[in-house]
Amino acid sequence: MQAARPPLLALCSLCMALTACFGDAEVESASAGGSAGASSTGGASGSAGASSSGGGEGSGGSGDASSTGLTGASDGSTSASSDGETESGSGSTTEGSDPLWDGFVEAREEHLHALAEPIMACVQNVDTQHPAFHGCIDWHSAVHASYSLLALYRLTGEASYLDIVDATLDPEAIALELDDVQGGMLPQELPYGYAWFLTLAREREDASGDLDLVPLAETIADELRSWLAARSPEQLLAGGLADDYANVSWAALNLYLWAVHAGDDGLRVEMEDFAAEVLLDPVFDAMCPLAQEETDADDFFPPCLQRAYALTVILSEASDAWLDGYLPPTLTLTPIVDPPKAHIAGLNFSRAWGLWALYRATGDVQWRGHYVDHVVTHMEQPAYWAEDYYKHSHWVAQFGVYAIALSYE
Repeated sequence: MQAARPPLLALCSLCMALTACFGDAEVESASAGGSAGASSTGGASGSAGASSSGGGEGSGGSGDASSTGLTGASDGSTSASSDGETESGSGSTTEGSDPLWDGFVEAREEHLHALAEPIMACVQNVDTQHPAFHGCIDWHSAVHASYSLLALYRLTGEASYLDIVDATLDPEAIALELDDVQGGMLPQELPYGYAWFLTLAREREDASGDLDLVPLAETIADELRSWLAARSPEQLLAGGLADDYANVSWAALNLYLWAVHAGDDGLRVEMEDFAAEVLLDPVFDAMCPLAQEETDADDFFPPCLQRAYALTVILSEASDAWLDGYLPPTLTLTPIVDPPKAHIAGLNFSRAWGLWALYRATGDVQWRGHYVDHVVTHMEQPAYWAEDYYKHSHWVAQFGVYAIALSYE
């Protein structure tokens, strides 16, 4: 039994001192000193020449999410689901005729095949010295590229996607990757890249039935679990508000999903406790209201939506009361057009993950409308997912596959 964590509310003095910084999405600087690998400077690859500093997932930056103009999507407000029925007096929308959703469902397999093109190209490259995950500029991007091809195979039945992954994940290469992890060669992949690997390992078994990644996944889960348990209250506060690699909601979510997949009840309960004791802390409600996502579009994760995604999955119905108090009756969240920095190019898709989770948790089709807006708006901007290998095409399409795959659940 772990010792009880100091409550985050005890950090209110710290919160007040850093409030201005949080508004600028600079919270990582207040925390990451205690965690190897939480830095967003440079690429996440463990080998020379694999740095993505200044481009792709390795670059930070700030952007103005309001500099938008949608093409073929709604204005980002709740009118996105105006075809849904409205419950009397509640302001929420329920299932009804929704041409926007119907059109998305009709087009989503075409979207998946389009996203597959840059993913197939990058995962076969030899950009680093990693044994298996050597493409896509850095280790974590190669990991989520492999996940994406497996998900594409599962969702479309196109065997060529599986063939590419099988050729990359040969037994000798996977054994060498396990040696690297056990030897502490990838500290920069904690927590972000390791969380993605657990997603890959689950998809590997679900899509193909192969168990070849299980030993590596078990080792990675143990290391990620230990990393999360070792965070100080200050680091957890900053990690819950982080909009990049240091985000702890993403780590907890993937540890939980791996625990469920692997039947690890101890880890599952540990992540449920973490969600209830840390992520559900009211300090995050005050410092990360959902409306903040409209203006704080500075990196590739939307921290308030990521937190909601993790809580609604890990706590399931137990998060309903929290949602009732946290969710605004309506939300303006405008999809980004022409993202000004490389990392912001992933934000439409990663916002969609949380928006879909809110739809699944509430049944309110306004969240599904926002989800469709964000996915479709970004699909209509291939310059920001299919072009410029260094900045975009080595990673953004994978975020799109993950977003669209959620809609098949």
